[in-house]
Amino acid sequence: MELSLLMEGIVSIVTSPSTLLWCLIGITIGTLVGALPGIGSITAMAILLPITFGLSPLNALVLLISIYLGGQYGGRISSILINVPGDAGALVTTFDGYPMAKQGKAGQALTLSAIGSFIGGLIGFFGLVFFIGVISEFAIAFGPAEYFTLLIFALVATSGVTESKPIKSYISVALGLLLAMIGLDPVTGDQRMTFGTMELWDGISFVVVAIGIFGLSEVLMRLEQNKNSHTISSKLNLLSLFPKIVEVVKSLFSMVRGGIIGFLVGALPGAGASIATFLSYSFEKKISKEPETFGKGNHKGLSGPESASNASVGGALIPTFSLGVPGSASAAILLGGMMMVGLQPGPSLLTDSADIVWAAIATLFVANILLLVLNTLFVPFFSILIQKAEPYLTAVIACLCFIGVYAYRGSLFDVGLLIFFALVGYFMRKNGYPLAPLLLGMILCPMLEQAFRRALLLSDNNYLIFVSSPLAITFVILSLLIIILPRIQKMRKRKTDKSQLNM
Repeated sequence: MELSLLMEGIVSIVTSPSTLLWCLIGITIGTLVGALPGIGSITAMAILLPITFGLSPLNALVLLISIYLGGQYGGRISSILINVPGDAGALVTTFDGYPMAKQGKAGQALTLSAIGSFIGGLIGFFGLVFFIGVISEFAIAFGPAEYFTLLIFALVATSGVTESKPIKSYISVALGLLLAMIGLDPVTGDQRMTFGTMELWDGISFVVVAIGIFGLSEVLMRLEQNKNSHTISSKLNLLSLFPKIVEVVKSLFSMVRGGIIGFLVGALPGAGASIATFLSYSFEKKISKEPETFGKGNHKGLSGPESASNASVGGALIPTFSLGVPGSASAAILLGGMMMVGLQPGPSLLTDSADIVWAAIATLFVANILLLVLNTLFVPFFSILIQKAEPYLTAVIACLCFIGVYAYRGSLFDVGLLIFFALVGYFMRKNGYPLAPLLLGMILCPMLEQAFRRALLLSDNNYLIFVSSPLAITFVILSLLIIILPRIQKMRKRKTDKSQLNM
């Protein structure tokens, strides 16, 4: 039954010029907006939401889903080319994508990430088709305590995505959590660490911090180290723009693993692409025989998280469609769009509006194919652009950072914060503190705090609730293993070294 409805949905999209046009418009807007530092698909979906009033329910969903998916593709462009993530989900792409660009492999990085995004998108699509019923029931089992332990696990796992000492990673996480707590308490309304400054009542924007410590601090590093040391190779030919087939094949299993991780994490309400990409990168590094190459242009460190990012879209649509609970921030905009056009998300949606829903699901398949073609065709354009712009790249990055931050909320105070966090990022880079855990701490802190408070409220302040279910205990054990096992391995290595010296 579902497969027949799915096939009908695919046919309805490809045979309808208007629907196919809205799909093309959506993926184009999503890709372009996703490539703008700090903006992402959420902003594009929110801005274009009023347009859905004049569209049919199907065309409205096709437009919003295409923007959503296109934003996941587009976010990698600025991450790879100028080391500024398009959104939170594209943050991990900077770890190995930008080093590849500095090695003269910008085209290869863009193509490899496009292929990874395509495979991840397909995994998310097929996972959505075959497991929408099963995973919806599983997602219901996640109460506040389970979410809290899951988020703690995600934070602890970030220690595996950096080569720095673990203590520095934990300090970065703690700093991110503290930054996210600045502002008014969401429950009591009390001021927290605002220092009497009214501009801080709404908190510090993730966009300002991300662009500051990644983008503008990169400008400071370039000015110090001389921009010529970052020059991308001047040798440019068509073959150099695309990875070798052997390299794609070697990264294939990473893409599949990333796609599975992304889909499963995306299916958890509120998790989103950022957690999925971090977990994928951490997993790839831990199982790699050459973990020291991660962060220096490792193909698997790029392709795995890219696959996870796009697979999370299919996963996020499961709770959105079947439970009426958004699987991510972008899915929340999609949820609002569905209700605006008269669709009521929830368990009855798949039966009451089956034809529209399955056609919307089919959009993932059609949009993925179109995005792969478009993104692959534009690889030469992006590569030549970045090569020609290299002499001006430092100034371009700085301008994008200031314009992006000011345009976000129209606040000069945010511009001041941008400069402050650029200095913070510069200090962290110079002293070996990883930047990524700080941003992940900021991203997860609101969800972490909400889950913590709800769990204690439900249990009458009984902390045993965090180990009262199999899921919660599983995440607690996994977190402890991530912390303890590396220490055990180091102790064993020391003993082995001592025994060899004594011999």
